[in-house]
Amino acid sequence: MTNKPSVTDAIRFEEACALHNKGRLEQARALCESIVAAESHHADALHLLGVITAQTGNFASGADLLAKAIALHPDNPDFHADQGLILVQLSRFEEALASYDRALTLQPGNSKVHANRGGTLYDLDRFAEALSSYEAALALNPDCIGAKEQCLSLCLMQANDTARIMQLATEISEHHAAEDAEKTRRFKAIPDYRVLHDFEQTAYLLQTDQDIPGLREAHAGLGGALSRQRVGLAGDLIALTEVEAGVIARFREQVIRDPAPAFAGPSLNPDNDWAAIEDQYFTGGPERVVIDNILSEQALKDLQHFSMASTIWRLEYPNRYLGAFPRGGFVSPLHLQIANELRQKMPRIFGEHALEQMWGFKYTSAQTAKGINVHADFARVNLNFWITPDDANLDPQSGGMIVYDTPAPASWSFEEYNSDPARVYAFLKDRNARAETVPYKCNRAVLFNSNLFHETDIIRFKEGYENRRINVTYLFGRGLGV
Repeated sequence: MTNKPSVTDAIRFEEACALHNKGRLEQARALCESIVAAESHHADALHLLGVITAQTGNFASGADLLAKAIALHPDNPDFHADQGLILVQLSRFEEALASYDRALTLQPGNSKVHANRGGTLYDLDRFAEALSSYEAALALNPDCIGAKEQCLSLCLMQANDTARIMQLATEISEHHAAEDAEKTRRFKAIPDYRVLHDFEQTAYLLQTDQDIPGLREAHAGLGGALSRQRVGLAGDLIALTEVEAGVIARFREQVIRDPAPAFAGPSLNPDNDWAAIEDQYFTGGPERVVIDNILSEQALKDLQHFSMASTIWRLEYPNRYLGAFPRGGFVSPLHLQIANELRQKMPRIFGEHALEQMWGFKYTSAQTAKGINVHADFARVNLNFWITPDDANLDPQSGGMIVYDTPAPASWSFEEYNSDPARVYAFLKDRNARAETVPYKCNRAVLFNSNLFHETDIIRFKEGYENRRINVTYLFGRGLGV
């Protein structure tokens, strides 16, 4: 049995909590330490002290303090939940899972703990159980976008519930669209390359005679904004009038997504010798192969229309291109059909690896610049293919990608091999790395080990919406591997 803290200590603990909530961690820590020095059995002060200690980077000491608090008050679910968070930081995943389970035994209706438990199960590669935990979190809190995004990722990996994948993608993309619209209304400014894209896309959608509320008004508002772009100052934000911001926001809060259904015929080109392509991937050096005419004619046509008609291109990148991921709507039954057929046609490459991620990037036309900087991907297999017609490319010898024969060092962090081009180039030069330049070609794919460094080649495409270079990427498997 523990002694009840004094009234004075209770008041001081409330003060420590207030300091912690204001982000004044050192003052809160000092007050907790003084409380514990006077009353070693003060479980709440030990708990808060452990949390603060972990927040300042000392996870091992934080876990020890939480263990003392739990010993004094084993039936407090918050103590176990916070201990789980700290143990995850120490990569003690099984112990973290036990802490979350204890917290849920004491408080079954805590959606955050269900979600955190799902993350730990994911770290343990127990994906089916992780999905169940995230679904439990959503049952308690249907508006938790983070849990929905994790559910979507896990459903994509298991690839066995197309209806659930599409439902989650719709709900998540609608949430992010509402956020985009609110930002437009609030800040009344959009990057010039975004304005140009949306102006071109609204013109394209007007030609399709779709019943999209406010489409014509948004097109006019975007045109007005575009007319004020300052020549020679690419990358500027364009200020919007109140009216323009309103009509553009109304358009941007809608998620228009072409359905791109799966179909009875093959999505991959049936005329390709897939066994020979698979053999070529594994022979002659690093794991990589170029595949021409990867998609069937119908799949290519449907994917092109999906990419032009869908208002999913919401992520903006410094090199003036736009991105789309499943959580923003870049997913369809056709996308999933392609992934499943890849596993069937080339099981030695894809068979054991789950679909970890996919995305599309759409570039500004008539630019003489590089797209994605040199990097490696945290995956096992990378499939990158292009879907814009060949006559859009002004230089048939470029516009594709460069793949190096040298993998990222296993000792490098994700940030080092993904966000530090200068270091990567120095590393490649030091290793005398050889580069293979794969020129752009519509319906051409580059299939390679994701550990290999790669980058977008120089892009010189015609102006016009239908001429924008679009690439699609699928990542399979977890972690860097050779």
